[in-house]
Amino acid sequence: MINRVAFCTFGCRINQYDTETVRTLLEESGRFRAVAMHRAADVYVVNTCSVTAQADASARKAIRRIRSEQPMAKIIVTGCYAQRAPDRIAELPGVALVLGVPDRTRIVAEIERCLATIPRDGESNGNGTRKIAVSRVSTARAFPEIPITRMMERSRAVVKIQDGCNGACSFCIIPQTRGRSRSRRPQRVIEQITRLVDNGYREIVLAGVHLGDYGFDLDRKPTLPDLIHRILAIPDLVRFRLSSIGPTAISEEIIRLMATEDKFARHFHIPLQSGSDPILARMNRDYRAAQFERLLRDITDAVPDCGIGTDIICGFPGETDARFQETVARISDLPLTYLHPFTYSARPGSPAQSYPEQIPSEQRKSRTRILKQLSRVKNRAFRQRYPGRIARVLLESQGKKSIKNPGENNGQMGTTYFGWTDNYLRVTAQGAPTGTDGLETVRVTDIDDDGLSGVFESGKR
Repeated sequence: MINRVAFCTFGCRINQYDTETVRTLLEESGRFRAVAMHRAADVYVVNTCSVTAQADASARKAIRRIRSEQPMAKIIVTGCYAQRAPDRIAELPGVALVLGVPDRTRIVAEIERCLATIPRDGESNGNGTRKIAVSRVSTARAFPEIPITRMMERSRAVVKIQDGCNGACSFCIIPQTRGRSRSRRPQRVIEQITRLVDNGYREIVLAGVHLGDYGFDLDRKPTLPDLIHRILAIPDLVRFRLSSIGPTAISEEIIRLMATEDKFARHFHIPLQSGSDPILARMNRDYRAAQFERLLRDITDAVPDCGIGTDIICGFPGETDARFQETVARISDLPLTYLHPFTYSARPGSPAQSYPEQIPSEQRKSRTRILKQLSRVKNRAFRQRYPGRIARVLLESQGKKSIKNPGENNGQMGTTYFGWTDNYLRVTAQGAPTGTDGLETVRVTDIDDDGLSGVFESGKR
């Protein structure tokens, strides 16, 4: 019997990749077939995040919704929340199995055991079978190799090269949920990317919990720039992008490669977390605000149109009004093109949970709203540079949308295509795509609510 399995993923690109590894293992067993989340399935795998209390709540809500809509299905819960609080999750009605982060490589056997021994209501069968299969992540040292050559996205593929973290940020519990830093061997990375490119993926996104740690645990100590050099040499690779990367991990060599290599997308996502040095010190971050500012100036001097995003924690303990305003003023002056503000959430077991000077919830949320508005202002200013310019766009989907083109049926619905520039601007384009390498040339005509709009330029490469 072939069981239908659907996936619900929360959180970062690492979790997206981990979901793909689980899907690969299940499908290659020959006993499971992946279906879309909105379809009826026999098994639902919920891959959780636990970076905030809201992330935990979203996972619980999804589990309850699946239970309500598909009461006969088995619900398997994995990811960081499952690793951190397996007993809490196992208590939720409908949960048949809680699988830890280091235990996912044996998901086929665990689900088959679950299907064979646990009744449809998800409860223990009374003979001692447990719902929880969670190992200690602190003992994990090897990077599990699961060859993924196909992903749910059609044009972009995420490739994980590193997991875990050796840091000690006071707000963070990633070392508790993912263990110590461990890297993937460079040759395995190159082999996987080559296969993905051969299978038609035009863009590769390199992901890790802490990309700056890459290679420190391997025998020959390969560096991230070493790996990037090898990736850029892969034939037929169209575009390469880094996911989130810490400010101390961005070397002069990485900036130089971005400035000189067309394949290297002009985009960084660099977490700042706060623009106030006393708060950065309290967070136990390994840089200060002036260092971050110098880095961004170096990047934009070398790569003028670079898209640069950041994460900011709003309402960290001890963040007075003056320190928050210091963050706002600094961000306003920095060449950032978008922000991801997070309302501070005390994580169980983190040092910051017990810090004095906790900020009231409504004040934290108010500061988040202020930074979200600042993000909209900064992103719009960045997009306003582009009308009249030519952009190279990687298409991802198509549909129907009203689009403004000077003198060309303004406001009417038509077939439109959606994609992204290398510097992380969303583009909606009309016309006939002509590119053969997955990239399209688009003449930008306007900006819209969240990106750019334009028309394909036929014959231009």
